[in-house]
Amino acid sequence: IVSNLKDENCEDFIKIFSVINFDKIDCVSEAEILFYHLTNHSTPLREVVALKLEEIFCDEFLNDYILEQIVFAIVDINPNVCRAICSMISKSMVLKNKLCKMIIEKIKKMLDEITDNDLLLGGFFDNAPKIRKNHAKNKKLFSLYWLLEALSICEVNNFNSEVLEILNKTIKFNDYTIREKTAKMLVNIENVPDELLQIAKNDENFYVKNQVCVRINFED
Repeated sequence: IVSNLKDENCEDFIKIFSVINFDKIDCVSEAEILFYHLTNHSTPLREVVALKLEEIFCDEFLNDYILEQIVFAIVDINPNVCRAICSMISKSMVLKNKLCKMIIEKIKKMLDEITDNDLLLGGFFDNAPKIRKNHAKNKKLFSLYWLLEALSICEVNNFNSEVLEILNKTIKFNDYTIREKTAKMLVNIENVPDELLQIAKNDENFYVKNQVCVRINFED
């Protein structure tokens, strides 16, 4: 199985079949060869690797290369890959701690890019015209959505100020899915400013408001 994965000339079908039959990671090299195929390979191969890692991943052989591959995979163009990787993270307290800073930095960089390009792409924030059919815009929103989902899984309380800085920006997005992920995080972090929580409570979208319903005082 490992030799098939290491062979650059091996057909994807054989590699996929090999990954399906991978039942346990026994060393760093085996972990690295699996994570190597998690990015920059065909969609079917990336997806089967992500699903297998969701099933058998253990953090015993974790290193910097694997952490970087995980962060790249969070924003895969295939949502099945994103979903499987987030599920994998949710099962490992080590990943929840080690990935937090890396994900925060990636979100910050993306928000800087979005802010710089908002006049060009339009429609990101609530004070900009809504342009729905824009591939570049939608690609960034898709990536930001999954990064926020991954961050919501991580142990963020050691990074409260940085996370709140992010959420103060994402709560203003036109796209309700970004605001929904923002609201999801507001419920689970410490010392949330009341004005930020109120924005989510008063959101026009039910799914956003529903995320913070446990913190709504219905007498207000």
